[in-house]
Amino acid sequence: MSHKFRTCVSISVLFIFAAAGLYFFDIKMKSGQHNNSFWFCELWSFCILFFVLMVVLYLFVQTFNANKTKTNDLQKKLTETENALNDAQESLDATVEKKTFEMSLVNGSLNREIAERIQAEAEGIKLRKRMHAILNSAGDGIFGIDLQGSVTFVNNKAAELLEYSTEELIGRSHHDLVHHTHFDGSVFPVQECPIYMAYKDGDIHHETDDIFWKKSGTSFHVEYTSTPLLDGNNLSGAVVVFKDISKKMKLKQQLELIVNSTGEGIFGLDIDGNVTFMNKAATIMLGWTQKELIGKSHHDLVHHTHADGSHYHEEDCPIYMAYKDGKVHFKSDDIFWTKDKTNFLVEYTSTPIFEGKQLSGAVVVFRDLNLFS
Repeated sequence: MSHKFRTCVSISVLFIFAAAGLYFFDIKMKSGQHNNSFWFCELWSFCILFFVLMVVLYLFVQTFNANKTKTNDLQKKLTETENALNDAQESLDATVEKKTFEMSLVNGSLNREIAERIQAEAEGIKLRKRMHAILNSAGDGIFGIDLQGSVTFVNNKAAELLEYSTEELIGRSHHDLVHHTHFDGSVFPVQECPIYMAYKDGDIHHETDDIFWKKSGTSFHVEYTSTPLLDGNNLSGAVVVFKDISKKMKLKQQLELIVNSTGEGIFGLDIDGNVTFMNKAATIMLGWTQKELIGKSHHDLVHHTHADGSHYHEEDCPIYMAYKDGKVHFKSDDIFWTKDKTNFLVEYTSTPIFEGKQLSGAVVVFRDLNLFS
């Protein structure tokens, strides 16, 4: 029950009791028929009304004071609330300002990142175009393969040599398309393929004479290098660079025919004196097969001893001198030793081989003097 309601009830009850008291007092006075009762009745009524007035004033003052106290409390709470609201508003304004500043920083950073990404993408596109231009201007065929052996990119020269379009190669197995068969027509297992090995063992594999197959079903001689692709420390595929050496092989075959058709022995030496090639006449005169001599020291096998049985030092050998001093050396009377440890008189010319200005070996042309005696 509210204080206001209690006050109203109290005043109403007070007035009811006062009215009832006056009513009963008036009845009593009339029944007594007192002559001097009028002034007494008026006085008594005045007292009662004065008492009622005092009570009403007391109740009013109490109500006023209560309302004033309540108003003060409410005003205090309102002030506190306003202060709290002001503090909250200030805190909110500070937070909004801080968040706005942070958002501006984030937006600035985001805008820079977006701009950098756009620039990076533009540079990436530009770089890819440049790389494609470089790849397509290369004179050698170039293609990439993933860990499944599928072609990931191919340059124009590779597509031209293989007679495939770029679309026909990308996404398909390189081995199945162009490296499936050996020279002799036997199947080339992919596990034995040097190109396949590059993205399995992580080593560079180089082949000087192999064949690739064209879309038309014909083959051509190639020299290639298969280099593994690394993504960090992980293998991701391989890049293969190859060239068509068909003309070179044809020329080599023609030279071999010419060299093998001559009656003089011919062999080549590298800078260490090891045999690099030899013709048919040389194998017949020396008794050694190409497989037995190639990669071995010519001096140790066929020129190790003088006619008198003394050791022939390599540094005194005219053949040796040719790939050391770069001069042509001719010897009209010397001996070579055969595989069966017999010897025969020879005449030879040792001519140095230069690659550019660098000595790389020698070519020796010799003949058996016994055949001309």
